[in-house]
Amino acid sequence: MTAPRHEHRLEFEGFTFLCRIAESPAPVTGPLVVVGGMMQDRASWTPYEKRLLGHASLVTVELPGFGAADPLPPQYGYDFLAAALRHLLVELDLSGANVLGTCYGGAIALRCAQRYPAHVSRLLLGAMTGRVPQPYLGMIPRWRAMVAEDRRDELADSLLTTFVQAPDRRIPRHAAVWRMLGHQFRTQSRADLDKASDHNARMLRHAWYEPADLDVPTLVYTGEHDHLTTPAQGRQLARDLRAPFVTLRDADHMFPLEQEAAHADLILRFCTDQPLTGLSSLRSLEYPPGGSPVRPADRAAAV
Repeated sequence: MTAPRHEHRLEFEGFTFLCRIAESPAPVTGPLVVVGGMMQDRASWTPYEKRLLGHASLVTVELPGFGAADPLPPQYGYDFLAAALRHLLVELDLSGANVLGTCYGGAIALRCAQRYPAHVSRLLLGAMTGRVPQPYLGMIPRWRAMVAEDRRDELADSLLTTFVQAPDRRIPRHAAVWRMLGHQFRTQSRADLDKASDHNARMLRHAWYEPADLDVPTLVYTGEHDHLTTPAQGRQLARDLRAPFVTLRDADHMFPLEQEAAHADLILRFCTDQPLTGLSSLRSLEYPPGGSPVRPADRAAAV
């Protein structure tokens, strides 16, 4: 039986945005709501359907400023985007949602869980850091100039070496991912480039991370070879959030493409409260000093 799929158009404070829902025929956990990177859209995660829909519905979103949603000027920050995500969760009655934010989407997902914990059952933060690397911030004015002047090839080369290391034989599909991203960066529409440029400008104008309380079970992870949001940065964020931290074996910043099966397995195990120990796909599994992850059952019992 083919899982039903629905497209939804929503509006929040004058901005239109979209999401795609692929329904699980027999879910064993809440829907997985994915907020992807700044250059991803609601179709970017469809390859994961075959691995996830046996256990959970998959909701992929294009918040304002992403994909086919309305452009979002840089003066709107992560609080606004978190509120838009909360609006989606309420409007579509996505109770018990497991929220996954990767890279740029991690800042939005985390802010949503901090501000609206009643609407987030579990939080997964992939390739997320509590502090944007200074070399990245330093490149933003140059990238914005390249977009404004339509220096597309120069921009593509710069973005490619920022997000992905040169092809590495240790990483499965790495050469293919390098070629795919290079093509994507060179063939984006002007509208998509402008939206990405606004996302980068937003990083300069608004706090990426706020050290607020987090009362949601959380997992932080990245690829063991990630040179943009490094394991050291992810480990520090996990300690700040008192969350477990994982590195995926033989992967870098683009682990969703390089280690699809391992990534899907990690998502499902965390979202169904299965132990993460003993997985050959993980290079490391660390828990916060003096603590252990808060589980949904523990939180419910304490209320």
